[in-house]
Amino acid sequence: MSIMDEEEFKLIRQYKNKIDLQTVISILEEIEQDYVHSENLTSSIIFVYTNHLDVIRQNREFYELLSKVLEKYSKRIGFENISQLVINSLK
Repeated sequence: MSIMDEEEFKLIRQYKNKIDLQTVISILEEIEQDYVHSENLTSSIIFVYTNHLDVIRQNREFYELLSKVLEKYSKRIGFENISQLVINSLK
């Protein structure tokens, strides 16, 4: 079973065309940059989400799902890979 077949990715695909892809890409890039320095994914997510509070509040369910996916799969397949899977799911 592929990661793309997991329930979380099915839910992410439901947000296709409902969420601004460029904003998601920007947020993922910021999380990755902070994560490289902090080596703590949870604190990186919190830090970046705090900087984008308006967007996060408008799409709370999506960004909670995104956090869950990043934390669940990034250790297994790498942050960059999971980011690309999320982006591809939203295209």
